[in-house]
Amino acid sequence: MSYAIIRNQKYTKEQMIKLCPHNERYKQNYSNKNIDISKTYHNYHLKKPLENNYFKEFKRLKEQNNLKGQLHKNSIYACEMIITSDNSFFKEIGFDETKRYFKTSYDFVCNYKNLGEENIISAVVHLDEETPHLHITFIPVVDSKNKYGNSIRKIGGNDFWKERNSYMLLQDRFYECVRMNGFNLERGKNNPNKTHKTVEELKKETNFYEVKEKLNDNERNSSIYTSIKSFLNYEQFTPESVENNLLKPLLNENNKLMNEIKNLKLELAKNENFIQYYKNMQNENIYLKEKSHSKEIEINAMYNLITKLNNEKDILLETLQQYGINLNEIDKEQK
Repeated sequence: MSYAIIRNQKYTKEQMIKLCPHNERYKQNYSNKNIDISKTYHNYHLKKPLENNYFKEFKRLKEQNNLKGQLHKNSIYACEMIITSDNSFFKEIGFDETKRYFKTSYDFVCNYKNLGEENIISAVVHLDEETPHLHITFIPVVDSKNKYGNSIRKIGGNDFWKERNSYMLLQDRFYECVRMNGFNLERGKNNPNKTHKTVEELKKETNFYEVKEKLNDNERNSSIYTSIKSFLNYEQFTPESVENNLLKPLLNENNKLMNEIKNLKLELAKNENFIQYYKNMQNENIYLKEKSHSKEIEINAMYNLITKLNNEKDILLETLQQYGINLNEIDKEQK
């Protein structure tokens, strides 16, 4: 049986800033060996930050939503929930249900402890690793009162997770949510003494490495048609997503085809050179045949001339004999 997996991590300002390039895939190379950048265009957002930096987006939302609270260097600026299951679960339910699972999870987090979607910094689904998973980065906001007794919304990571068993309660509520929405998953065993899993431990639990070893080249190098199908299943049709996740892959495929055409042209040029060489050899052969034919005509002419002279000699001898002239005797007299 597969498990409904949700985990939370708290981040200071500096940690939140470093989180952004990984989640948003701003880098060209990653130390995480599970990321296949050729599949990154499959990733999609349930909420995309307007700024290209999580701290800038944090400040924008703080001002826009009139969030209160005193923050210092080591304060909790943001939290991140990672939601997933094991790979067999996603393969079994297929694309559409995978998308619904993450949308259900996103709605759950938005409503958890009255957080509000407006306080979500980013929500992105990663499909370029072995097991699909959702990263939701949010500002931990709680209801509070100011010194005048007025209701305010305040940033408070410690207050948001103030219950001693807060993570256990999170697991309980999330499990109830996904089961109620028709996903056949189990909840992990309750263990209050168990330490919180790291990302690496989570990947091992969800079979990242085992599955990767079993993938063959055909699965890892899917065709452009599969990529387009995945895009249609997962992406929203915004100008940016169409450009990055549809047009660019098509252009890359077009460039590959152009390179193949270039190589074919080179091979064709080689063949044309060979054909020209063959034609030249044919012409040379024709020339030699014509030259041989001319020599044959000359030889035949000389043979005919010799034959004619021999015939004329015979006629001359017969004429001389009629007049009693002997050539042999004439030869003796001359000598």
